[in-house]
Amino acid sequence: MVRKQYRAANFSVLKKRYEGMASSGSLTQEKMEICGPIIIVDDDHDDHEIFGEVCETLHVSEHLLFFDNGLDLIKYLKSTEKLPFVILCDINMPMLDGMALRKVIEADEVLRRKSIPFIFFSTSATDQQVKEAYTLTVQGFFVKGRTFQETRRKFRRILEYWSDCRHPNSRN
Repeated sequence: MVRKQYRAANFSVLKKRYEGMASSGSLTQEKMEICGPIIIVDDDHDDHEIFGEVCETLHVSEHLLFFDNGLDLIKYLKSTEKLPFVILCDINMPMLDGMALRKVIEADEVLRRKSIPFIFFSTSATDQQVKEAYTLTVQGFFVKGRTFQETRRKFRRILEYWSDCRHPNSRN
């Protein structure tokens, strides 16, 4: 718990530094074209806060939807007509972990046909987890950054890639 508190506090300090750079004009701000919700599935509320702050700096926070576990996400996906832009999922979660969640989505014909980009964004990863993830046809596997800037950089690249990528849900 102490490590997570430090990490969240460290991210806040780094975010303020980043905002200072952005307001001085040393960083370019442009709005990304996002169509649909950016879904974060993660049981760590500190990470929710960090992702929220990252998305604020990227000007896409209005698209964020957070789920604490895979079961709630499955209920949402089955009940909505909205096509999510992307799902960013942690590996280790209660009730339904990230791998099991991906298996449920792939096994359900309706959910699979939604063709939602599914990316693991986890605190850590073993070689075995990465191999297993790709056998489940995920579209990426990223380890969360150790700094605010690193997390923001990875998150931005993911969003930019899927914004530019042609896939069944794309509008470009």
